Amino acid sequence: MSEYQDYEFLAVDRPLTEAEIAQVRALATRARITSTSFVNEYHWG
Repeated sequence: MSEYQDYEFLAVDRPLTEAEIAQVRALATRARITSTSFVNEYHWG
């Protein structure tokens, strides 16, 4: 059995600063991160 997970977040109140993007990047190195979005996909199995 295989599994697929998709996590997506959008900033609704304000864009992330460069420092905040760096903090998020430290937690999720494979994610696509911009000042207004975060997208991470997992495939395994």
